[in-house]
Formats: sequence, structure tokens, C-alpha cells
Amino acid sequence: MKVSGLLLAINILLLIFIWVFTAATYAGLPEIVPSHFAVNGTVDGESEKKAIWILPAIATFFFLLLVGIPKNPDSPMLNVPESYRNKESLKILMYSILLPALLLLADTIVESVLIAQGKMQSMSNIVFVLLALLFTVIGLHIFKMLKESKTEISKN
Repeated sequence: MKVSGLLLAINILLLIFIWVFTAATYAGLPEIVPSHFAVNGTVDGESEKKAIWILPAIATFFFLLLVGIPKNPDSPMLNVPESYRNKESLKILMYSILLPALLLLADTIVESVLIAQGKMQSMSNIVFVLLALLFTVIGLHIFKMLKESKTEISKN
């Protein structure tokens, strides 16, 4: 199995988990749930429980967007080096960015539900680890693209 296929499978499972977990816990949630958190993880905003569906919707939007981008590697809207202008390279780029983004959204949903149920008092620090992972993945790809762009320019 290709790396992109494995990443896609993991991302699909994460998206399914996000929807199933939200659906499975929705009925047991109180009418008011946490919807915003301060930097230290404490709740500083609340909403009606139906607002919990916003995060799975955002996850689905990201999924559809990042899975759709590799379908047209020659799009003039893509600002990537020539070495990335093939479906496999774009899939690895998009799916590797999608993975920590979905992990972050899944963690946010799980912790929001646990806080709403009174099982946690505030968000854990895993959010910062997942944000660092997301920025690291993006940064590594940007570094690789810049390096390959310089190589392409020097060849011309």
C-alpha cells in the first residue's frame, strides 16, 4: 500500500470517529456545552448543545477540501514546485496535513464532551502537541518545496 493510501485510510477512520463519537454522546450532553476555551484550557464560552455539530462539519469540510486538491495537480491555483505537480506527491502533502488537523478536531470534540459531562475541568495540553505537529508537518513541506524550487530554478 502506498503511503498516501495509508494516510487516506487513517484520515477516513478519524473522520468516521469524529461523527460517530459526536452522535453517540450527543443525547447525554447537557443543554449547554463548552464552545470556546482560553489559552490555559479553561472554558470561556458556552453554547447550546447543538453547537457540538460544528466541529464535525469543519472536519468534513477540511477532509473534502484536502482530498479534492490532488485531483487536479495542474491547477493554476496550486502554488507548488513542479516536483509536487503529480497526484502522489500532492496526496502525501494534503493527507499529511489533514492527519494532525483531524486529530486536533477529534481531541477538541472528545475533551469538550468530557468537560460538558463533568469528567474533566479543562482542556489538556495535548492540544498544543497537536498544534505543534500540524505546524511541523506544514513547515517540513514548505522547507522541502523551497529547496526543490531552488533546484528547479538553478537547472533553468
